[in-house]
This record gives sequence, C-alpha cells and structure tokens, in this order.
Amino acid sequence: MGHATYVIVATPRSGSSLLAAGLVATGVAGRPEEYFAPDHMGPYKEDLKLPMDCSWPQYRAKVMAFAATKNGVRGVKIHWRHVVLLARALGFRGDPGVVLEMLFPTAVFVNIVRADRRAQAISLFRAETTGQWFRSPGSSTNVRPWGLYLARPTLGRAAVDLSGVAPTYEQIIGMQRSLDSEQAAWSNFFSTRRLRALTVRYEELDANYRGEIAQVLQFLGADPAHAARLPKPPLERQSDDINEQWRRLIDQQDRYRESATTDAFPE
Repeated sequence: MGHATYVIVATPRSGSSLLAAGLVATGVAGRPEEYFAPDHMGPYKEDLKLPMDCSWPQYRAKVMAFAATKNGVRGVKIHWRHVVLLARALGFRGDPGVVLEMLFPTAVFVNIVRADRRAQAISLFRAETTGQWFRSPGSSTNVRPWGLYLARPTLGRAAVDLSGVAPTYEQIIGMQRSLDSEQAAWSNFFSTRRLRALTVRYEELDANYRGEIAQVLQFLGADPAHAARLPKPPLERQSDDINEQWRRLIDQQDRYRESATTDAFPE
C-alpha cells in the first residue's frame, strides 16, 4: 500500500457511509468510521473496552489499531462540523484544521461531495427528524461485518409519521448554506496546506459503486481489482417519494420567490 492512513472527509448526507462501507468490504482499506465525532466517542469507548475517562493518546491508539486491516492500512471518517468541535475540546484556537494535522500527520484525504446540495439538505432534514441515518437490507439488529458503528442497531424513531411533516423553505435553505460552508472549509483546508485529495462524487458512487471504490483503492496504492469482487452495497437508498414531494415544495417556493423579486425589481 502506498498510504498507510487515510481520512474520508465529508459533509452530512454526502454518501460517506456508503463509501466507507464499500472500502471496509474490500478487506484491504481499513475500517473508516466516525471515531472522532464527539457524539460517538462514548459508544466507541464502550465497544473498544476503554474506560470513559481514558486519555486522548489511549483513545487514539486503540482506535487506530481497530481502524487498520491486516495489511496495516487505517481509515477514518470525519465531517467538518466534528473537526470544529474536536478542536475546541482539545483546546485549539483559530484554525480547527490543526487538530487533523496533530491526529493524522501523515494521512491522505478522500473528499466525498454531493453535487445536488438541495437533495442533500432534504436528506439531512429527514435524518434529523427520524433519527435514521442509514438503512440496511434485512433486520437492523443484525451484526454486520463492516465496523462497530454500522453494526449497532439503528432503529430510528419509527413512530415518526412523515406524511404530516414537511420542512420549511427557510430550514432547507439554511441547511444548504451550512453544507456549502462546511465543504468550503474542506476546500480551504486542502488549498492552504497544498494537500492532495481525491474527490469522489456521490452521484458517481451511486451510479458506479464498484468503479468508484476501485478508484479510491488505486489512489491509496491498493489493487483496484478488490473492488470487482464487492457484493451489492450494504446500505439502501433512503430517498423516496416523500423526499421528492418535499423537493417539489421547496423548488416551487424558490420559483415563486424568484418571480416575486423579479416583479418587484423589473429590469
């Protein structure tokens, strides 16, 4: 392998879990999970048999050992919002990206992005509303082989009836802007440090799952042939007619507001 440590950097609902699960399934690309997301660290400590008051060096050492496959490759996944929280927790001031340099000084980066930011924002609204962040075929209580986080039962809040729920225009636009800002922060992180990062696009990963996984393996210095033997993606698409209905609503309001602005300020 050309690179022993890599970090999948993303924004929420960009397809990062789909990418991570695919890389885990190859058996040669580590186990990239959100080990350093503040909300997940308690459960990870429990899963990895660590005391809740363990030191940062202890936690990092245990995580990086678990995150490695037998060939020594280690994978981690993180969102920019978690970088900001992590930097604060560790006492860093100023540029939050410094915390990544401390934790992963020799890492390379794989940045997954989603071109349709509105669809991403709607997906984020739905995940936050239901508590269901991913869905797998079959029972959600089955133990799965691709990592601790995805192996945990995630039943969500099944009682939520989405038929009577709809996001407001302001909510979705606010989420879009937040996602734009987070992706811009990643771009700035790479450009200011002159770092090379591989960009993976969610839409292409969805359309050509094995091909995109093969591209990442090649970037990491692994044999891309491992991707050809992958089974079907372990995560199911969650978008459905409810997402489409919400999208039509938001797009309709967008056109109405644009029309109202044009009428108010004619050329």
